[in-house]
Formats: sequence, structure tokens, C-alpha cells
Amino acid sequence: MELILPFAFIILIFLPLIIKGFVKDPDKNEKYMKYYIWFFISSFFWIPALTTVIENIQENNTPVVADGFTIEGYEVILDVGVDNKVNVIENIDINFYESGHHGIYKFTPRWLEYTGQDGKTTKRKSIVSNYYAVGEKYTTDVVKDKDRIKIGSPYITVSGDHKYIIKYTYDMGKDPYDGFDEFIFHAFGDFWGTEIKNPKVVIHMPKDIDVNSINVFKDKYRKENINKYVNKEIDGNTITITLNDMRLFKSLTVDLGLPEGYFEGGSWNYGWISFGISMIVILATIYIFIMWYRHGKDYEKKVPTVEFYAPEDLSSAEVGYIYNNRHVSKKLTISLIIELASKGYIKIDEIKDSKNKKKIQITKLNIPPEVPTVDQDSIPKRIIEIRKIKNADDSLSKAAATQMEYYFKHGDTENLIGNRAELFLKYTDELVNGGYVSIISDNKKEVDLAYEKSGYEKKVAAYEKELAEYSARLEKLPKKTALENIVYGNLFSSKEVVILSEHTSFYKTFGQIENELKKNFQNKVHEDKSRKCKKVALIITFITLILSLLSFFYFEDLDPKWSMLYCVSFACVIVNVFLAIVMGRKTEYGEMISARIKGFSYG
Repeated sequence: MELILPFAFIILIFLPLIIKGFVKDPDKNEKYMKYYIWFFISSFFWIPALTTVIENIQENNTPVVADGFTIEGYEVILDVGVDNKVNVIENIDINFYESGHHGIYKFTPRWLEYTGQDGKTTKRKSIVSNYYAVGEKYTTDVVKDKDRIKIGSPYITVSGDHKYIIKYTYDMGKDPYDGFDEFIFHAFGDFWGTEIKNPKVVIHMPKDIDVNSINVFKDKYRKENINKYVNKEIDGNTITITLNDMRLFKSLTVDLGLPEGYFEGGSWNYGWISFGISMIVILATIYIFIMWYRHGKDYEKKVPTVEFYAPEDLSSAEVGYIYNNRHVSKKLTISLIIELASKGYIKIDEIKDSKNKKKIQITKLNIPPEVPTVDQDSIPKRIIEIRKIKNADDSLSKAAATQMEYYFKHGDTENLIGNRAELFLKYTDELVNGGYVSIISDNKKEVDLAYEKSGYEKKVAAYEKELAEYSARLEKLPKKTALENIVYGNLFSSKEVVILSEHTSFYKTFGQIENELKKNFQNKVHEDKSRKCKKVALIITFITLILSLLSFFYFEDLDPKWSMLYCVSFACVIVNVFLAIVMGRKTEYGEMISARIKGFSYG
């Protein structure tokens, strides 16, 4: 049961990540996160309450029955010192009426609640030392914050009547009460599971006592006063208490009201670990708050204005990415396909295959005209025969001189030009008109006639007309965004008509679009420093949660006067969780563009 609270709180701290992992819809995610915050805060009330209820049910419904023995006599002798240290002797007479027993267990709690004469219940820690059994083999350990002595040997069985003598020092620490002193002791314990016959308590007090201040209760909270069933014998500073006409099955509380200053000194039985942890948690909360104030507090929210078109010519995927708070899904890429269709670049049809299954067919529209071609084997090559008239001089351009040098590099005066005919014609004005070269022959007419017979000129004219019409259509179409170009190019990488479900390479597009969105908008819309601070805050929050749980459930060494620090620590953890959740913020541009996108959604 002690592990219920730690595990419950650890699960609660991870709940936001669980929600984020399973709820992909950002609107629902934000809605559930609000529920989580209230659920987390309320958990500090209902989890302890539930734990208490379960423990009470277990305590009430799980009968503790002595296993084959009875307690025939139980004497507790308390030698109380002025420093509130009690040397305890317990004489226990056990009758083992069943065989197979090896000994007994005896528990002594370190932490107990004491209800004083002022009606206030205080939790106090005592130190148990010198725990041993007289004349018996024994071992000691600690179980659930209780010192335990195991008396007996696993190799030796006991039966019939057996007397155990247990001794230990119970340091109850400095008296915690203001205006009066009080000695309260819970004798016998609640765990034996059998009637405690012949109970007896002998108390040796260090100073004089008032007989009328002695009270005996059947419970630990001063609710069942049993003075009328108690015999009290006073001999100096020694009190002897026995019962008559009443059966005792559980603890018996002896309460002595004492004047202020009766106890002197006394030890401080608490530690500093929980206190130190509380200070660390508080300082961590202050640090996270400063981080939030500097890097997590939102910039001024912009008022959404109605927009009829996507702001800044953003694509549908970019709008969706910003609107959904950086959430990327395949739907964003699919929206680009739909956007391409709305712009007139593609056509989307639902068709049925041979098995009558519905499939999505995407057809490329506005296909550019094909460049006309001609059978080159039927067209003779352009050949020009030239003759050198004079050498190149400085009046020629460098490029023309280079060409002339190439044509007559072997000292020839004549040359046939085939592959470089088009280049030669580029320098005709300088070489021919300048009187450096003359043309002997040119088969241009033969080549033109061949082209005319092939119909190439008509094809070129038709191509140029179709190209002009194609360009005019493109001018009228909305421009494709960079993301749409990626989708468009991947859709028709090899075909102009594709079946989306059979396009085996298109899946790569989803990753490309996601990477482009993050590269272009992640740091532009959301502040990078804030995102890093959010991670740091979550790590610190987790550490402070673990420290707080260890402080409360494991170390538990705070002075009860400072127990409010436990509540402060857990309250700080709640604040840390809240600040970590709201730490991330948009940039000023992000606030502006988000407001415009919200206005676009209204429009």
C-alpha cells in the first residue's frame, strides 16, 4: 500500500505524454490537457483519501488472529527519564497451545500519533535503541518504519508456557507541547490478534506527579476513557496500572498530564534530508517560473481578422501545420493533392478496377506540347564549302579569328564545313562580308527542300501555336507553391496518369513534406529557446516529483512542526507541471500568422 501513492503520482506525471501519444487531434489534445491539469491537482486530495479508505478496509476486513498461542500475561515497565527517554522492559507470558512454533515477533513503531490533553493530535518520531531479548536468540530489523525483533530459532520449537523478556530504549524526544508537559505511551500494541490477559503497566517517573492527572484510554485518540476499569497504585513516583472487569485486545494508552518544564532537554529525533529536498523543490520552482517568465510567457495575442484567402500565399499544408500547432499528418500531404486539383493542375477521379474495387486515379492536366521531331536519316546534312581569301588580322573579333584558324589549321585554302555549319553562319558577316573567306558551295536549298517534304515546318508552326496556348493557360492558373511542386513532381515522376494506391514511391513524399514544414516553420512560428526550456522544465519537474515522493515516503524525517513543507513541495510540483505544460510559446510572427489563419478559418 505504501507504493500506491508513488506509482500513482509517477503515472500522473507521464499522463500528458500518454495523451499526446494517443490523441493526434490537436484540438482534442488541448481539451484533454485541460482536464489533465485539474485531474492532477485533484489527485493530491483523492489519492491519499483513497489510500486511507483502502487501508481502513484492509485493516477492518482482514482479521488478525493469533496463530496457536495466547497471551497469559503482559507487563510493561517504563523507566522514564527527565529527557523523555524511556527504558522499556516487556515481560510477555505466552502459551503455545499448538506445536510447530519457533518464537514471536514484536514490533515497535518509530512514528506514532499522540493526542494530547489540548485535543490536538501530533505525529512524533521516536528512536528505538538497545533492542534485545533476555536469554533468547533474536534478530532485529525494520519493517514499514517499525523496529522488529524476531525472537527464537528456526531450529528450535517451543510449546506450552514460555516467558519472553524484551528490553529497549524508546527515546520520545523533546516535549512538543507549549504551556504544559505530557507523557503519553501506547502500551502492548495492536497486532497480537488475541486477548491480552493480565495486562499491567508500571511507570517510574523522574519527578513528583499529580495522581489526578493520570488517565488511561482504550484507544490512541483519547476517545474511550477507561479510568473506571483501571486500578491505579501510586508509590512515590511509581505508578502501577492494572485492569479489572474489562477484556483487552489492543493497545492501551497511558496519559500523564504534567506541569510545564517537567521534562528537561530531550533529543531532536528528526533530520534535514526532507527539509533540504523541500528547499531544492522550492528553488527549482522559482527557477522554472523565471524560465517561463523570460522564455515561456506568451507574447501579446493578436486579434483574428476575417481573411478570405490564405495569408502570405501559404499552402493548405502550411496552414494546417500552423493551425494544428506543429502537428504533421499524412492529411497535410493529401490536402496538397486536393489543392493541385482545385488549381487545375490535376484531375482526381474515382474508378473501379477489374475486381470492382474503388481506386483514386490522378491525371496530369495542362501537359506541355511535345517538341516536333523529324527523321534525320531523310534530311541531308548542311554542308558549306569555303575558300580562304586572306589571313586573319586585328580587325576580326577574337571569336571569328579563332573560327578561321580552326577552318584552315592545316594550311589549306579550302575546306568543307559540316558539323560546324551553324557556328560558321554565326560569323558570316565578319568572315565573308569582310573578305576573309568566300563560299564556294552551300546545300541549304537541298536541306530546306527535304525539311519541306517532311512537313517539319508545319509541325513547328503547330508546336509554336500549341506552346503559346499552353503558356497562356499557365498564366491564368494560380502559381504552385514549393510544397505543391514537390507533390506534383513525385506524383508524375514516370507517368501522367497514376493510381494513388499503386504509386509505390509516393510514400516518400510524406517525409519530404514533413521535413520541409519543420524546416520552414518550426523555428519561425515557435520559439526554439522556449521549446528547449520546456524540455528542461519537464526534466526538472520529474526530478522534483521523485525527490518529493522520496522525502515523504522514504526519508520522512521532517519535524512535524514543519510538515507543511511536504504540502508545499507537492504544491510546487503541481506548479512545475503547469509551467512545463504552458512553457512553449509562439514567436511574434507565429502569433500574427496564427491569428490570421484563425481569421481565414472564420472566413
